[in-house]
Amino acid sequence: MRKKIILLCMVLLFVPTFAMGDCLDVRRSTSWYIQGGHTLILYSGMTALAYLDIPYCILNSSSQIQLLKSYLCDGDKVLIDGDPCTILRVRSSTFFPY
Repeated sequence: MRKKIILLCMVLLFVPTFAMGDCLDVRRSTSWYIQGGHTLILYSGMTALAYLDIPYCILNSSSQIQLLKSYLCDGDKVLIDGDPCTILRVRSSTFFPY
């Protein structure tokens, strides 16, 4: 019984770590591209740094985008045309090269 309690405590301790998702340093970003109206791709020169999934705001080529932090995580906010929008998921271009 004691082993089960210890195992349960370990699982509860590590589950929030798995649920938090990615965080990325985007200080080097120099430009951006909008893919599909809800994904913002940040670039450094010709290299993609990060993919930001922003499903609750509509992005278009004339959108004014302002990053509020240089280190972005899932759940952080960006300003799209002056309105705060939540980043649902931050993905590294290393793992998602599309």
